[in-house]
Amino acid sequence: MQIREADSIEDLDEITRVQREVWNIDDVEIVGRLQLRAAQHAGGSVLVAIAEDGSIGGFAYALPAHVDGETFWHSDMLAVRPLFRGTGMGQQLKWTQRERALKSGVTRITWTFDPMQAGNANLNLELLGATAREYLENFYGVTTSTLHHGLPTDRLLASWDLEGPRVVALARGEAGPGAAIAERVLVPRSWNDLVKNNVEAARAEQRRVAGALKAAFAKGLAATGFEKTSASYLLSRPEGP
Repeated sequence: MQIREADSIEDLDEITRVQREVWNIDDVEIVGRLQLRAAQHAGGSVLVAIAEDGSIGGFAYALPAHVDGETFWHSDMLAVRPLFRGTGMGQQLKWTQRERALKSGVTRITWTFDPMQAGNANLNLELLGATAREYLENFYGVTTSTLHHGLPTDRLLASWDLEGPRVVALARGEAGPGAAIAERVLVPRSWNDLVKNNVEAARAEQRRVAGALKAAFAKGLAATGFEKTSASYLLSRPEGP
């Protein structure tokens, strides 16, 4: 597959269709062509993944951010069409995003993700080497997306130190240095199945995980890894941002 910057109005319009297909959301919650183009022009990035048949299989959208004197990117969206899931397209989009950021002088990227989705946690913390130490309750409000199940959109804020030792090692295909694990927080192995079968039990699990992660963060710990076999966050005292 080919990863490149979206370079036409047609690319940007196709990204809106990918959003609708992946999240099944109402148009009012879609990031449209105007916002995507403005973010690119202002120093952000809108990457598209081109499949072998020439179609856009996914995208990654980052906007420039400036908080507390630091300039970085916030990666607001990453989406891969169902047909291309399991192909590594999401990882390739993120690693290309890292390359583009570094070329632009940006050394950190942040994004939010659902702490209850084990697959996303594994990608973000284990495969990419990001960390998380901030829990955002109902960050986007209740949305129209069927993926959000009508529940509060609790999120973890991921921070990706693009030049950190572990990220650099992972970019080379190496394991990189690990951290001493102080605590673990288990999450459901299949969050979507739990919600479909028992939404009240799912909401209780969401509250439990929120409480455990916030308590760990209050002690100065961060989520620095994810163990896929047990579906658990690995918490340690991190170094760096």
